[in-house]
Amino acid sequence: MQLSFIFRRVSTRLFVLQSMYSVTIGNTANGESMKRFVVVFILVAVIAAVLTYTMPRKFETVANSLGDGTASIYCRSTSLPSVDMGNGRIVECDASKLGEALTMCSEIDGISVSFCGTANDAERIAVRLVVAEVSRQDIDGLTVICGYSAKISGHVWLDGKQVNIQIAYNKGTVTVGSPLILGSY
Repeated sequence: MQLSFIFRRVSTRLFVLQSMYSVTIGNTANGESMKRFVVVFILVAVIAAVLTYTMPRKFETVANSLGDGTASIYCRSTSLPSVDMGNGRIVECDASKLGEALTMCSEIDGISVSFCGTANDAERIAVRLVVAEVSRQDIDGLTVICGYSAKISGHVWLDGKQVNIQIAYNKGTVTVGSPLILGSY
């Protein structure tokens, strides 16, 4: 639906531009102006399609779909109540209010959301976000997955690979962080 809306807006604007272009050029170069119009239209349509397909989602959109939980924002400054960690601040809020809290934080280093869940919930999140797994550790009931998802913006480098999501399951708690879980799990 969003893609068709973009194409309608682009084609309407290009038609107006083409009409203005034809008026300024006149009828002598009408065939040439139409060729240019078609080339420009195709180029804009391809760029719009690529941007729509690859547009990364914000982590708070993902966090809202996780259900009830607690969000932690690791930032350098904020107007919200926070814990001073010396080199930054930690803001905690309900996961449902993450988007609002992010607007009051600056220089964000990472975000994580924790909620009650199972190992299957952690796996479902990885599947839903199409996570390309970079590493996985399973130690005494603790499972930690590091990976990359095109559905989440940003990344850090881990062992020469891009990572922008970390998912952990430990004793009935699932924690999802981007780019990594900076707190405990």
